[in-house]
Amino acid sequence: MKKVYVLAIMLFAMLNLKAQVPQAIPYQAVARDNSDNLIANQNISLRFSIHDVTSGGTIVYQETQSATTNALGLFSVNIGQGTPVLGTFSNISWGNGAKFNQVEFDPTGGNNFTDMGTQQLMSVPYAYMLHIVMTLAQQGLREQQVQMGLMEIMVQQAQQVLMALTEQME
Repeated sequence: MKKVYVLAIMLFAMLNLKAQVPQAIPYQAVARDNSDNLIANQNISLRFSIHDVTSGGTIVYQETQSATTNALGLFSVNIGQGTPVLGTFSNISWGNGAKFNQVEFDPTGGNNFTDMGTQQLMSVPYAYMLHIVMTLAQQGLREQQVQMGLMEIMVQQAQQVLMALTEQME
């Protein structure tokens, strides 16, 4: 019975965790010009493209964003909260194949983007924690099934013993 409660708590935690996963990917960088000088306190433009399977694969989502750098050239944005150009962020099939994030940048705040590179997206803490909870829940289900199977065997054996005792008493 204790394991049933543990399983219920784990399933609740899994559902609760799924509900709390933000629909965005934080991105932070320092903006520099071609001479490696900081681009401080300026508006810049960014374009993010999510590629499927390989770094040059099909673009499943693309968006543009504007950001303002601080005195150190630092800026922060959330991929998935920009202006969509192609696709819908919430419809990306994250579980099917690798995904790659391509970053493009225009230091003048316009649309003349320069490719800054493409990087494979890896597991994040939310996804990793969900994997752990799912694994534990599956193990809990298996253990519960084994225990239920053992209980059925014990009940069958008890019934056989009772039948044998009943026959001997007659």
